[in-house]
Amino acid sequence: MSPIRTLWQCALSPRLYKYYEVSWVGRLIDKPYEAQRLERWGDHVVFSLVTAWSLTIYAIPLIIIAMYRRGSPLADAMTITQLMTGAGIILVTSLMARGYSRAKNPTYMKFMKVLDDAKSNYNNETKQELNKFDFEFWAWPIDFNVSTIPITEKTDVSTNSSSYRRKQSAILAVPCKIASYTIAHMVAQKLIYPGSVSLVNLAMRGMLLQGRTDLIKIGAERYKLFTQDKNEIDAIFLDRRHKTTNGATLVITCEGNCGFYEIGIISTPMNKGYSVLGWNHPGFGGSTGAPFPDQEKNAIDCVMKFAIHKLGFAENKIIINGWSIGGYTAAWGAKHYPKIQSLLLDATFDDILPLALARMPVSIHPLVKNVIRTHFHLNVASLLNSYDGRVLIIRRTDDEMICVPDNSLKGNRGNKLLEKLLLRRYPNLFVDSPNSLKYLENLLSASSASEGRLILNKQGVDKSRCEELIANDIIKNNNSVTYPADLGIGLDSQTKVQLVLYLATVYMIDQISQHCTPLHPELFQIGWDPKSTIKSKHQD
Repeated sequence: MSPIRTLWQCALSPRLYKYYEVSWVGRLIDKPYEAQRLERWGDHVVFSLVTAWSLTIYAIPLIIIAMYRRGSPLADAMTITQLMTGAGIILVTSLMARGYSRAKNPTYMKFMKVLDDAKSNYNNETKQELNKFDFEFWAWPIDFNVSTIPITEKTDVSTNSSSYRRKQSAILAVPCKIASYTIAHMVAQKLIYPGSVSLVNLAMRGMLLQGRTDLIKIGAERYKLFTQDKNEIDAIFLDRRHKTTNGATLVITCEGNCGFYEIGIISTPMNKGYSVLGWNHPGFGGSTGAPFPDQEKNAIDCVMKFAIHKLGFAENKIIINGWSIGGYTAAWGAKHYPKIQSLLLDATFDDILPLALARMPVSIHPLVKNVIRTHFHLNVASLLNSYDGRVLIIRRTDDEMICVPDNSLKGNRGNKLLEKLLLRRYPNLFVDSPNSLKYLENLLSASSASEGRLILNKQGVDKSRCEELIANDIIKNNNSVTYPADLGIGLDSQTKVQLVLYLATVYMIDQISQHCTPLHPELFQIGWDPKSTIKSKHQD
């Protein structure tokens, strides 16, 4: 390769953060990449110019207005042209300086060779060599392209707000639609998913790098997944098969609105010995795109197909774990992959609209509703009610994020998620039984576990009796569990209340903590299986 080509290639190549070596005792150790002074200077200038350009894009309307008011647009245009020319010269100079310094650095040149080998022939051997370096993710080769998987049936990834859009098309004026679209893309997306803001990603880069390093040092591998809508998803996989008791089961984690796999909920299933697959939302960390519902759905669909077709996990050996807003992608994954072992929804909500309205002035509620229903229709309960498998809802008793009103256990939207689940799966328990919903709300509003037990005792909830009734209903249905269930038909009102309260205790458990406290490993459990009541009955 000619010196000029080497110089130019090094100038435009990714930043190298660190590299890994195996110590004499066989342990993987990480070493920070030490850039020389000229490369550090070039990186700093390039980063500053790119940041300035990003900020300038948002300021273009203000610049145009200022030019118009000054009354000398030609002179201002010439000034701007001169500034851009000067910036361009500085940019090219800094790139050349960076390239020259990298070309003289043996560590970087070793990295460049490994990267070039991987790009020209990406296989297990070159990937293992590439795993020894941590660098800007845009340069990482694609490990899995979802379009290579044969389509057996069409997966619906369109938002469920299309009907709302059609209804509004004849009502809303064009200016209102434009305002809604602008607010959704420039304001709402960043408020709903702050982890997608570039400044947040930049501020957390050091923490993410350290978290990723810790995962890689215990055997995790990084992957780039290519979605149907051409986003690149940053994912990491820790394989525990044949290593731990739970290793044959894969937990796929779906992070919150400012969560990253590097420092997120992945730690809890790891501590339980599961194999774990973590991924970052579109626009988070190394993932491209933006976390709008369609892109979120394409992302989790790609992750699921990767787990099944590339990593080799059977669908019934997968648990999907969603935390907070990650409950949306988790529930979507469960709906479209209904044979999964279990769905775990931790500190999540039923619908984002009540939360959004509670945090906005009443005067703009119509606009907020339009933006949410048109662009961010995150209705977890609707998706959950299209899934009939095992599910466990974990509620944080001191949750300060998903409560309306704030810090109110009664107002925790996880209560509504459970309520809608029971209403859909066991509708007959609420028919001709007005107290069923009343006592369910009382139980979910109990301020302590002892108060909850008192409510159960007062209503005469007997676990054995409830399990017997559930088992009888399943046996009458040829030992199959189908929803909506017949459970409740022919039962008196009090028995229905008892069953509702019992079902609430098996579908939901509490963690005494606030929203962002990591989930205790002992609470990471498989969702309740109604068929277990048949086994209990036979044992009795």
